[in-house]
Amino acid sequence: MAHDPDLIPTHTTTAPSSIARWVARHHGLEVRQCHLIRRGLNDNYALRSTDGSRCVARLYSIRPRGDFNVEFEASLLMHLDAQGVGVAAPMLTAGGQTHIPLQFPEGPRALALFRHAEGTIPDTLEDIELTGRTLAHIHGAAREYTGSPSRYTLDGHHLAGRTLGYLQAYPDLDAGLLETYSQLVHRLLDELAAAEDGLTRVVCHGDTHGFNNHVHTDAAGTRKTVFFDFDDAGPGFLAYDLSVLPWSHMVRKNLKEPDDTLRERWTHYLRGYREGGGEVSEADLAALPLFLQLRHLWNLGEAAGRLHHWGTNSMPVDWMQKQGEVFEAWRGLDMRT
Repeated sequence: MAHDPDLIPTHTTTAPSSIARWVARHHGLEVRQCHLIRRGLNDNYALRSTDGSRCVARLYSIRPRGDFNVEFEASLLMHLDAQGVGVAAPMLTAGGQTHIPLQFPEGPRALALFRHAEGTIPDTLEDIELTGRTLAHIHGAAREYTGSPSRYTLDGHHLAGRTLGYLQAYPDLDAGLLETYSQLVHRLLDELAAAEDGLTRVVCHGDTHGFNNHVHTDAAGTRKTVFFDFDDAGPGFLAYDLSVLPWSHMVRKNLKEPDDTLRERWTHYLRGYREGGGEVSEADLAALPLFLQLRHLWNLGEAAGRLHHWGTNSMPVDWMQKQGEVFEAWRGLDMRT
C-alpha cells in the first residue's frame, strides 16, 4: 500500500521486542525479557539479560525545546559515577557510543541504556534525608565536571520564557488568559533578574521530585540511594533543584501552602543536604517561592508543548484558569527553616 501523505505521525510507541533487538545488536547484551515501564517525557523500558542483570532503556521523545541533551547527560553521569556518587550510570554501546540514533516516522530519536537503580522511591523521613544528602554529593562532585557541555541552561528562558510560545499555539486559549500568563512570565523573569546575582549556581539534576531516585539497603546493611533520569539536567540554580521536591508534594496534594507532612519532610531534606556538604544561603531559601512558581510554569509549558502527543486533557483550560490562584499563594510562602 502506498504511503498516505496525509498520515502524519506525532509519536511512535515502540514494541519491547524492537528495543530488545536494538540493544542486542548495538550493546551486545543478550536480552531475556523487555517490557515498557511508562510513556512520559520519554519512553522507558525495563530489560533483563540472560545472566539476570537488569538495565533500563530510554527512548528519547522529540521535545519542542530542541535537540537531545544525551551527550551531556551521559558524560555527567560517568563523571559522577567515577566520583562514587549514587547514580544510574549509562551503559555504552559496543562501539563506545552514548546512544543509538534511530529514525522514526516522526523524526530522529535516540535510544540510551542505563544501569538499573535498585530499591524503591524514598518514603520514610530517613529516606528523604538520605535523598537530600546524595543530592548534595551530586552538586559537589559536579563542580569538577569538564565533559560535554549541556545544550540547556536552566535559566529564566528555559523555565519560563519558552512557555509563552507553547501557550500561543494552545487551542481554545482566549486572549485574556494568554495575557494573564504573559504577565505572569514577565513578573517571574523580573523577580529572577533581581535575585539571581545572589543565588548559588550548581549543575542541577533538574527533576528531583522524589520519584527519580531509589533507596535500597546494600549487602552490608547500609541504606543508599541512586538517582536517575538526568534528562532535564543542566547548569542552573540550587534553589530550583531544591524546590522540585516540595513542588511535587504540593501539586500532588493540591496545596496552596505546605502541610505538616511536607514541612517535616522539608526539614529532613535540608538537613540531609547540609550534612552532605551542601551549603544553602539565606538568599537561596528566600528564593524558593519564586522557584516553586518557575517549576510549576516549566511543568505547565512541558505539557503545553506536547499537545501533539499528550492532548489537551493533560492540561485543560479550566485547570489553567485556576492556576493563577496557586501562583499567587505560592508567591507569599516562607520556606526558610
